[in-house]
Amino acid sequence: MLNSPGGDANAAEKLLMMCRQRFTEEFDVIVPDYAKSAATMIALGSDKIMMGYLAELGPIDPQLQTSPIPGGEVIPARSFIDGLDMIRKKVKDDRDPVQMYLPMLSQIRPEVLAICQRAIDDARAFAEKWLKQRMLRNDPKQAEIVAEMLSTGAAYKSHGKVIDWAEAKNVLKLNVEKIPETSELWSDIWELYCRSMHQLQQVPFAAKLFESESSSLTLNIQVQIVQAPRQAPPPSPLGGRSSDTPPPQTPPKTEPD
Repeated sequence: MLNSPGGDANAAEKLLMMCRQRFTEEFDVIVPDYAKSAATMIALGSDKIMMGYLAELGPIDPQLQTSPIPGGEVIPARSFIDGLDMIRKKVKDDRDPVQMYLPMLSQIRPEVLAICQRAIDDARAFAEKWLKQRMLRNDPKQAEIVAEMLSTGAAYKSHGKVIDWAEAKNVLKLNVEKIPETSELWSDIWELYCRSMHQLQQVPFAAKLFESESSSLTLNIQVQIVQAPRQAPPPSPLGGRSSDTPPPQTPPKTEPD
């Protein structure tokens, strides 16, 4: 059962390799709600995608975080390349003076453009490789088409674009099965999904959820921030303590929870 907004593409491939190693004959994924971005990449490496009636996949075009601060602005890699192409078109076709774009061009870093292009190429190669190996192994040309459509940002302009089961089946030609909302299977899947989400959102936070036919185990984590004591400064070359170094402070005591 796969439900995720996405994440690291390298982690997605590692998870996919683990699943394929464990389930050598057939590996199917169930998407009760959404499997976007890197989670879609895992789904593309399966043999069949079973989707709830309102479930969705999404494009796999890479996104770059422009700020080192967690939660900072995230921009599609394609937009960096498209921005340069737009300026080139304005100068070449519309005859705009290049001088008016110099301030913008000075902010474009070649290494960032190279990183963006490599990320797009990697996403396309990932999808093409796994589709040709498994789900679309009998139609390699369609595997190339799907990889191109999902990775470049040309067919799907928005990274959050909803790709429902009908789009996945009829347009992308993937091996997709819709789970009828009135079926007993869907009732069981939705109950497991809701129970899992409830456990994962509890405090202390659940880091892992293990399910078997007879038991359900959760690995919880609790984060505690403790101030580290300050180290005493090195002695001054003239002996004693350096004049520009404040005396060490006694660290405050931290009471455990």
